[in-house]
Amino acid sequence: MSELPATTAPAPSLPRRMLPVLQSLALVCLVIAAVLGLPLEQGPGAGRVWVLSVVWGALAVLIALAWMLRPRLRTPRSRAILSAVVVLLVTPVAVFGRIGFTVPVLLLAVALVVLDASVRAGVVATAWIGVLGVALHVASWGDLGTGFAIGLVNSVPVMVLLGFGIVLGWTLRAYERQLRRDAALIDRLRRAAETEKELLLADERARSARELHDGLGHRLTLVSMSLDFAERMRERDARAAWDEVAQARTTSQDALEEMRTWVRALSPVRDPAARGAAALDAIAESFRGTGLAVEVTVDDRSNTVLTTDDALSLLVYRAVQEGLTNALRHGRAREVRLGLHAADGQLRLRMSNDLGPGAQVPDGEAEPGFGLRGLAERALARGGGLRAAREGDRFLVALQLPVPDLSRASGSPRGVVGGVGRTATGVAR
Repeated sequence: MSELPATTAPAPSLPRRMLPVLQSLALVCLVIAAVLGLPLEQGPGAGRVWVLSVVWGALAVLIALAWMLRPRLRTPRSRAILSAVVVLLVTPVAVFGRIGFTVPVLLLAVALVVLDASVRAGVVATAWIGVLGVALHVASWGDLGTGFAIGLVNSVPVMVLLGFGIVLGWTLRAYERQLRRDAALIDRLRRAAETEKELLLADERARSARELHDGLGHRLTLVSMSLDFAERMRERDARAAWDEVAQARTTSQDALEEMRTWVRALSPVRDPAARGAAALDAIAESFRGTGLAVEVTVDDRSNTVLTTDDALSLLVYRAVQEGLTNALRHGRAREVRLGLHAADGQLRLRMSNDLGPGAQVPDGEAEPGFGLRGLAERALARGGGLRAAREGDRFLVALQLPVPDLSRASGSPRGVVGGVGRTATGVAR
């Protein structure tokens, strides 16, 4: 039976892959702003412009180093502190610069504060830049009313633009949070599937113990009684003694065949990594070793469902294992046809086997044993159903399960998996 995939390190999320690109573009824009700000001619005020351009270039280097360090920080607190430092670094750009190529680095700095700390931190960062800009205008003009008015005119547009940064950070933060919730849900589902598998195996072990005791134990008891009788009769009636020895030999051969069947049934898949159609063929191949010819047909949609839904695939594999085991033990079958098809939102498994000499299968609906009854209950819990019945000279097991969104899967047939070319024709010993 296919094992659930092992838990691996999570792949980088979309924000983690996207942020380096956005950071690089923002830094390029800041460098372009610094270059474009260089004065073309010397004159009054040129020295101040040179200072601003050099400061912006130096800030671009410092911000680049901070953003390179950010992914290497282990704790959310340290990342939040680093993002706050970056906001302080971009403050001169916001206060002394002009709206243009400096906008991307401002937006991204505020967005990272929201992502690493909180939306409140992003609002505080935006207010800090706006209030500082107004204060500097008031100080430079000397007149409170004029400076305040001009400061508002210059700072409010910047704060509105930084609001986009808050929204961007909030979106990235919500995306990361949803990813963590999804990862936790997947982990819970994986543990639930593993628990279900363990319970299923426990039930199977209990059933196997009972049936081994009733079937194999009974045959071994008959062998022991026959040999005891032969030992007592060997002096008085040699013919009767040898008849009992022959009977013991026949019974022991039957017991050996039953033991081989149980070995195949209890460990059917040799490749634990097999999934989908490959897992079904692995189960079939192990039963072919008993001399049973098994033909498996799986379409592409069914294979997609089996490889994406671990709980459903576990139920299908268990149904196939149970059907093949019953075909051998009760139906004395020589060949089994197994088909799995998905259409109209339903996954349908159909297993049909012939009935060999000595088959103990009454006509009509089968009386469900432990295995079939457990499968029927699990299928019903998923909104499906299981039917097992004799139809003429064949026995049919049909499992139907609803599956979500089959429209994305391909509908072309896979053909026969492990068909005539790989069907066993003799009894492997």
